[in-house]
Amino acid sequence: MQLVRKTENGYETDDMQAALKKLAALEALCEQTQARQTELSARMAELRAKGKEKSVQFRELLAEKLTNGAVLSALSAHGLLD
Repeated sequence: MQLVRKTENGYETDDMQAALKKLAALEALCEQTQARQTELSARMAELRAKGKEKSVQFRELLAEKLTNGAVLSALSAHGLLD
């Protein structure tokens, strides 16, 4: 449900508290996803150092990293990341 509408003069909402709650949740999601990317990179580097690039675990981490990257890219394209 879209709580904020774009107008000629900016944006408006009928429920500021709900809009702020939704914004806070989105910001938390962005921060958590970025932090997870850092964790994934570190874990993948550990596995690479052990020569385990072909392991199931490495491939699962890689899939998650690629998925998160696509999400972050979409958020960035819409101006939602710093």
